[in-house]
Amino acid sequence: MCEHTHDPFPRAACAVRVLSSLEIAPGVFSLVAGRSPVSSTATGGDSSVPAPAAGQFFMLRARPSGVLLGRPISVYRSDDSSITFLILKKGRGTAELCALRAGDELDLVGPIGNIFPLPSNAAADANQPHRGEIRVALVGGGIGVAPVSGFSFLLAEGSFDFYASFRSAPYGLEGIDARAKKLVVTTEDGSAGVKGMLPAVFDAAAYDFVYACGPTPMLRYVKGAIAEAVAAGSPVRGFLSLEEHMACGAGACLGCTVRTINGNRRCCVDGPVFDASEVIL
Repeated sequence: MCEHTHDPFPRAACAVRVLSSLEIAPGVFSLVAGRSPVSSTATGGDSSVPAPAAGQFFMLRARPSGVLLGRPISVYRSDDSSITFLILKKGRGTAELCALRAGDELDLVGPIGNIFPLPSNAAADANQPHRGEIRVALVGGGIGVAPVSGFSFLLAEGSFDFYASFRSAPYGLEGIDARAKKLVVTTEDGSAGVKGMLPAVFDAAAYDFVYACGPTPMLRYVKGAIAEAVAAGSPVRGFLSLEEHMACGAGACLGCTVRTINGNRRCCVDGPVFDASEVIL
């Protein structure tokens, strides 16, 4: 069983078993973990890992591990029995996670963080009257495609455009083509979709809401594009899921501090989703 907190979004801390692991692109792995804790780690509390909401993440660490702290990994998909993560192998902690195979164990803490607001809720909160369709764009860059891809399954089919930018071969887009009004893929090397980067295909002024996750340079561009559109009279509003190095994942160490117009915030517990007009990149 898992230890649970009593937050508005409850989180668990326990060991779970890996159900599968597959390299889906060079250095990128799809890891599926069960939501039932390993019985030998039972410490009381509820019997399963809480279901994550769109935009949240988990701190993951392989068992055994040569690193002290878990690594923040976004949720790609989840169901009643499992959670799927997309993991980019780039350091010792993620390399250990990518080396796990079915039957292995990993330590899991989460779900952590706030969530992507649904377009209808965001419009109501901002008192933005919309006549007819709310125009929505989802933007994912590299491994940042995971959380926005998961979020897309909460939106009505055909109600959003999806932009995905990669250095080379795309990944993490299963099911998107059938659900999105438009799927636009860019690759720096031209191996798939449009050769180039996001600015070649994206117009923020064409949307009411933009949801994005990816490397900081991409998010900086999205934030700037939204600001330019707003200055020109567009009502567009953006929500950015930031990728930051984290240590504790509980807001205690301040290692993932981000700057906003309202002062410093902790990416792990105050984010990872921030209003594009508030965060300073």
